[in-house]
Amino acid sequence: MAEKKMFIDGVECPFTNERNVLEVARANGIDIPSLCYCENLSIYGGCRICMVENERGGMDAACSMQPKDGLKVFTHTEQVIASRRTTLELLLGSHRAECTTCDQSGKCKLQAYAQRYDVHEQVYSDNTYSRERLDVSSPCITRDPSKCILCGLCVRMCAEVQNVGAINFNNRGKKAFVAPGFGKMLSETKCVGCGQCAAVCPTGAITINNQVRQFWPMLHDKNKRVVVQFAPSVRVGLAEEFGMPADTAVTGKLVTALRRLGADVVYDTNLTADLTIMEESAEFFEKLERGDKLPMFTSCCPGWIQHVEKSHPNLMPQVSTAGSPMEMFGALIRQQFKGEDVYSVAIMPCTAKKFEAARPELEKDGERLIDLVITTQELAHMIKEAGIDFKNLPDSDPDDPLGDYTGAGVIFGVTGGVTEAVIRRVLGDASPGTIQTIAECGVRGLEGIKAFEVTAGDTTLRIAVANGLGNADKLIAKVESGEEFFHFIEVMACPNGCIGGGGQPPASNARKAERFQAIFKEDDRLELKIPQQNPALDYIYDELMKGRAHELLHIHYPLHGDHH
Repeated sequence: MAEKKMFIDGVECPFTNERNVLEVARANGIDIPSLCYCENLSIYGGCRICMVENERGGMDAACSMQPKDGLKVFTHTEQVIASRRTTLELLLGSHRAECTTCDQSGKCKLQAYAQRYDVHEQVYSDNTYSRERLDVSSPCITRDPSKCILCGLCVRMCAEVQNVGAINFNNRGKKAFVAPGFGKMLSETKCVGCGQCAAVCPTGAITINNQVRQFWPMLHDKNKRVVVQFAPSVRVGLAEEFGMPADTAVTGKLVTALRRLGADVVYDTNLTADLTIMEESAEFFEKLERGDKLPMFTSCCPGWIQHVEKSHPNLMPQVSTAGSPMEMFGALIRQQFKGEDVYSVAIMPCTAKKFEAARPELEKDGERLIDLVITTQELAHMIKEAGIDFKNLPDSDPDDPLGDYTGAGVIFGVTGGVTEAVIRRVLGDASPGTIQTIAECGVRGLEGIKAFEVTAGDTTLRIAVANGLGNADKLIAKVESGEEFFHFIEVMACPNGCIGGGGQPPASNARKAERFQAIFKEDDRLELKIPQQNPALDYIYDELMKGRAHELLHIHYPLHGDHH
């Protein structure tokens, strides 16, 4: 497409296929404020804080204004600044502003813009904020209507990207609020706990269910052995949170930080990602040999599992019974420290893991496998609270004998990573040439749906990968109509996979692309590439599982959408 140019504040700004003036400005390093805009969602134009002045002195919303060759706009004229201040004053008048005690304080866009435009008092303090009840029914996220500014980002994310539609606008005018319909709580809807609504919320209206205060007493309890595992994509999110590029190698710093916080034992969930691949690939080939109904769907994403239960219960028999890497490590921890008073904690990029940990299926031998799930954001908060200088921490290694992992485990953090790891396992060849061939088969990339073929021996397998539940639904519709056939389908509920999880620091598409590259850079650093190379697996199967691998490492979810 031919490049055109417009002028913003007299600066020549080239553009090609940007949707609006706001995108052109940002692509050229000019920050026009916005509260209701997201590059991945439809254009709403509701907040009016992105207003710009055209060359005739009129005002337009930059998010809905079409860029044109030669167009001239101005972003900080007297009229524009006055408009933004008035808009902010009106928003603050209908928002319960208790900033110092809000979970989003320091990260709230409304707060940041109020400071940026010198709005230091509530001019319209008639307290018109919503009096709808606080919703703490979900173990994953908390919804506080009193802090909602009706930007609609959560509504559009839930409907357009995730195809769930758990929340929407209710009532009109000053009585409008965002909530599930018919007075329901989130736990009574098709919400899967993915946390993507919290990831786009610009205020504190939807936040992660913060469980930091449950973790601290356990870390201080001398009678507890606190055992912590952390997932592959936590490290890329944590690097960003402390001002480092996503591809900075921070695994060693993360281990050190957890020990300084008080963890007794620290493990890397990459190990059980390797274990999941071993179990899942074996299950797949058993299904193939028996002639079971295909495709087989992956099972490591708890948001996806809930989506199957609530929207596609007929597919549950086709979902792998292999537990998630978090579940499997929980089982290993209980076996490794049998008889001890262990508190098992998982650091995850995912809010839905909080729901998974509490499921009755994650109880084995009368014990919960995971006692607590803390997200990347919650861990970053704890590190800051403890006054730890994360950037300058020395590196240390995870504990033995469960400290080994391969590159196949690392790549679980991105969309297509589980599938690529399975292909590596099936082909069983760790030579650089084969690893490169697998990488180029069509499995990599951040597209919403990928489909490709892989030949293993005499069998050609058709494989698909979907990220985001809306894309998963499109794929399922094609399979169920007979338009497409696949042997194996990987689904991650969050856009781009775990790197874009609801518990990660919110990120733009460009930032997620950096995380994607960072995961594969971590894979490149490792000498071991395929799960069967992991030296810890023999110890796990022979010493810890002792013939109980299927019982301890697999989960049999109810078949009729009984989601507890």
